[in-house]
Amino acid sequence: MGAYWILLVAAVVLLVQAGLFRRFALRKLTYNRAFKVSTCFEGESLELIEVIENRKLLPVPWLRVESQFRMGIIFRGQRNLDISEGQYNQNHKSFFSLQPWTKIVRRHDVTAAERGVYRLGTVSMTSGDLISYHKVVRSFPLDGKLVVYPEPLDISEMSLPVQTWMGDMIVKRWIVEDPFLRSGTREYLDGDPLNNINWKATARSGSLQVHRRDATADYRIKLYLNIEDHELMWSKATRPEPVEYGIRLAAGIASHLLSQGMELGLGSNGSMEEATEFIDIPVSGGNEQLELIYESLAKLELSRILSFHDYLEQELHRLDGNHDILVLSTYMNDRLQSMLDRFKEEGHRVQVTILQEPGLKRKVAAI
Repeated sequence: MGAYWILLVAAVVLLVQAGLFRRFALRKLTYNRAFKVSTCFEGESLELIEVIENRKLLPVPWLRVESQFRMGIIFRGQRNLDISEGQYNQNHKSFFSLQPWTKIVRRHDVTAAERGVYRLGTVSMTSGDLISYHKVVRSFPLDGKLVVYPEPLDISEMSLPVQTWMGDMIVKRWIVEDPFLRSGTREYLDGDPLNNINWKATARSGSLQVHRRDATADYRIKLYLNIEDHELMWSKATRPEPVEYGIRLAAGIASHLLSQGMELGLGSNGSMEEATEFIDIPVSGGNEQLELIYESLAKLELSRILSFHDYLEQELHRLDGNHDILVLSTYMNDRLQSMLDRFKEEGHRVQVTILQEPGLKRKVAAI
């Protein structure tokens, strides 16, 4: 009879604890994770911080946390983290036990191995009773992301058109004063118009002062990147290495030219994060322009929206004013050559860099 009561009490206890944990195990349990920075470059190391907190009196006897990342982020030497990798994504699984009013903070050392946008997505948390008879599952959506810029190539020693453009354009382009742009004052010179006198500055200095005007140029640079890995490509690049090299080269060219005070725009026939939008960055200068170009190159997918020929035909009708055109492409054929000749006929200066496998010599063509 004693054994019967023992078994009965044990069964009741098990049922009570199962119901208790099924109802409250994930109550007041919070989870968050975030990258310590929002942007970085390929190859850089950073931290992913993970915080789990049990904000109640009831302990959590066991907790399984599962999440998914796209490939390209490498986790280094983290204990209690089971990683299984697929072709495009990696699945993470961790196990915890939390006492009442306990917070666990984990810092993952990761390396951003490939450019792209890495979204934190959704985390699935599973818990249950002491003997895992009943389980409860909850998903936590997260909003954070990491934008990994392509590594800009150092073009200072490369034989590229941008090395000669710096000197050529200073001589070639006409520099004129823009009456709408002011950058301080200077002393009056013979021939300055009277309506350009700054009377307040004149009163302060005791000598005639006039507005100093900024200069504008009539030539601008537009960089076009072809994401087709060969001229018969249908939809998505199957040989991404030379195109990825072109992306890093575009980042290096943008960094070099914009750091020298020049103006640059960027266009490509590839899609942006699997959308139907082109990269279309108008010509401009400054650090904000460089960051915009970096971010656009990070988001660029190797899936084309239009053939490069048809894309350039659209651009030919959209360009306003004369431009220096730099084309980065894995190939050149008669059809593209004819299209670029039309750019020259419209007054644009065009140069082409043929992209090959990384490590091989790049071909530069002036047309």
